[in-house]
Amino acid sequence: MKLIVFSDSHRRNSSDMLVIIDEEKPDAVLHLGDVVDDVDDIRSVYPDLKVYNVRGNNDYGWNAQDVPDKLIVQAGKVRLFLTHGHLYGVRRNTKALASAARRNGCQMALYGHTHEAEIDRDGGILIANPGSISMPYVAAPPSYLRLEIEGMDIRPEIVYLDHKR
Repeated sequence: MKLIVFSDSHRRNSSDMLVIIDEEKPDAVLHLGDVVDDVDDIRSVYPDLKVYNVRGNNDYGWNAQDVPDKLIVQAGKVRLFLTHGHLYGVRRNTKALASAARRNGCQMALYGHTHEAEIDRDGGILIANPGSISMPYVAAPPSYLRLEIEGMDIRPEIVYLDHKR
């Protein structure tokens, strides 16, 4: 199973996300918040694609009111804990995030908010941030996460855009 994970698109890179989906042909797309409108674009272009999303700190208004702050997604045998991260203090560290994933029986926690791509581990919890598809805060190109899952084997890979799209 292949999943593509985006975060922090901020209405700036919808076209790149659509090109990535065309190229990657994922089984599902996960969007970790900021901005809900971008998820609506994905759903309108790919109505048959499974798309899961959570609300970020910049998601508000009528179109975000029914979007959850956290979501658990079953991907084959693996349970994924999705959140934007701002409610778990991820700018300081990911301890609270890992703890929440553990309490919910998840093997992996996915978050955004910091705009910095990262793959880490806290005990038995795999933790990943795809970075920002539109506005990285560090001197790195925009990025997303490719997640391949077979059984209980989880293979995350951060993919950086080459700016030649």
